[in-house]
Amino acid sequence: MLHSLKYLPLAAAIAMAGGCTTTSDSAKPDAGLTPSYSLTNTYWKLTELDGAPVTMAPEQEREVRITLTDDGKVHGFTGCNQVMGGYTVAGTALRFTQLAGTRMACPPPLMQLESAVLANLNSVTGYRFDGEYLILLKDGAPVARFESVYL
Repeated sequence: MLHSLKYLPLAAAIAMAGGCTTTSDSAKPDAGLTPSYSLTNTYWKLTELDGAPVTMAPEQEREVRITLTDDGKVHGFTGCNQVMGGYTVAGTALRFTQLAGTRMACPPPLMQLESAVLANLNSVTGYRFDGEYLILLKDGAPVARFESVYL
């Protein structure tokens, strides 16, 4: 029994030393897993409108998108023209205000897309996030889904 107790102080010292180690930076949680998007200053690409997927038409200049800035402005592209205006936000309530756009004519499918996008933006009363998606709501029901795009 005396022989077994000879190693007890060594085992206790190892156990205590193990509890005092610090975590290296490589063992810390990956900060890259934290979302890097927010309502403002994020490029939001439209992926769904009124429950239907939105894809770019061959003649479409660029994807439908919006960006909200910290100073209460919104700008983007609605399928045919540039859009700009303002917004107000309080908690999860969101409203777009004074939306205006350029007046370029486009093929009928793009004009229809633009009309639908503008109608939906004008109807928005709130928002929520779903992962990396921004869901625009009208009275609690989804009307548009935007995906955050990393530039």
